[in-house]
Amino acid sequence: MIETITPAVCGSRRRRRIAIALFTVAAIGSAALVGVALGTLGLVLGGTAALVAAAAIAGLAALRELGLVRVPLPQSRRQVPQWWHARLPLPVWSAGYGAGLGAGFFTFQPVATFWVACAAAVALGRPLAAGAGFALYGVGRALMVALPARRDPEVTAAVERLARLRPALARVNGVVLAGCAVALALALALAPPAGAGGMKLGPTGLNLDPTASKKVFAHTSGSKGDAQVVVRAPGAAPITFPGSSPSLHGALLAYEDGPDVRIVRWQSGDEVARMENAQKPQLRWPWLAFRRPMDGGRKYLRLKNLKTGQSRLVARAGPKKDLGRPALHRGRLAWHTAGPKGSQIFLYNLGTRRRQVVAHTKIALLANPALGGARIAWTEQRRTGSKLFVKRIGTKQRRQVARTKQGNRVFWTTALDNDFAYVTRWFVPEMTARINKIRL
Repeated sequence: MIETITPAVCGSRRRRRIAIALFTVAAIGSAALVGVALGTLGLVLGGTAALVAAAAIAGLAALRELGLVRVPLPQSRRQVPQWWHARLPLPVWSAGYGAGLGAGFFTFQPVATFWVACAAAVALGRPLAAGAGFALYGVGRALMVALPARRDPEVTAAVERLARLRPALARVNGVVLAGCAVALALALALAPPAGAGGMKLGPTGLNLDPTASKKVFAHTSGSKGDAQVVVRAPGAAPITFPGSSPSLHGALLAYEDGPDVRIVRWQSGDEVARMENAQKPQLRWPWLAFRRPMDGGRKYLRLKNLKTGQSRLVARAGPKKDLGRPALHRGRLAWHTAGPKGSQIFLYNLGTRRRQVVAHTKIALLANPALGGARIAWTEQRRTGSKLFVKRIGTKQRRQVARTKQGNRVFWTTALDNDFAYVTRWFVPEMTARINKIRL
């Protein structure tokens, strides 16, 4: 490649500079896209399995680089097509070379580091962070094209010098990869077990009904008679409102205020809207989902567009059924119903109005779903304890992320936000509750 992007091939030094610039942009861009894709894959898979795999791959790669084991690398041994620069315009072939080399999968890899980085990006499960990390790989590809010609007119001489250093560089690379394997293993060993992370929310008592939005967290504190909503923003003192069952969406907060639902700007307390005779709100402006109690013990689940005033009935439950706290996110609504014949978790599409059953049972109690990203979470209660499940919407397999092993330790209300799940954990004999924060 460094023999291709030269003044002689490009036609002039000016055209070479243009070729290097286009190569650099394409290499960084394609590398960043690979990182985003791998981070997204990790976000979909979740769990600790990806972290275990990354640590194992880093350890194996370290042994390979140190010459202790022989492991072939999965790769294409092809080089970028040399005929491109003869037949295609300079902007096309220079950008094409950059995109091909920046992606990493389409050319020869002399060391195992690239594959360790891929595994680590999946384990990270954060698309933007993984994309930023892989962008540096694209920068490295660009520097290998731009720098040798600045130091030596015979550009292949730089490659030859680097090739002579291959044994020493492999040993250094092996040591670095071994350090990565140890760091990943320590991260795995020191990570708190699922369900173990109780949040410090003030005095011991009742802390429940979690909700989170853009690093701001809110919950209910206290019993029904003296309950208050506590809003906690990073670097700021807690803000309280008399009420319960909060739902955050950006700068807005919906919560139960006596028999009504009140919607305010939580920083200033200014009221935006009020819904009479409503309970258990979920806010994703302009939509508000809420439960409305009716005569005879009946319950209705309704949706209202606070901009247009449009309202619709989504579900109803008779006096012998519970219709629980709903969840609302990105055009989807979830809720549970429970009665003598069992319990179900429902998912409803606001656009198509299609309803589906996500989970159901005739024995256990399924309750209090949460929505976040493309995930849905819910709790399952049995006499032997409670479990918290998370599932990718549109897939069949659910994943258990937390559990209690005693029937008097009960999971209740839930929330999802980015890479975390929140769940209320009741300690029934003490009649106290705390909120656990769980990394997915």
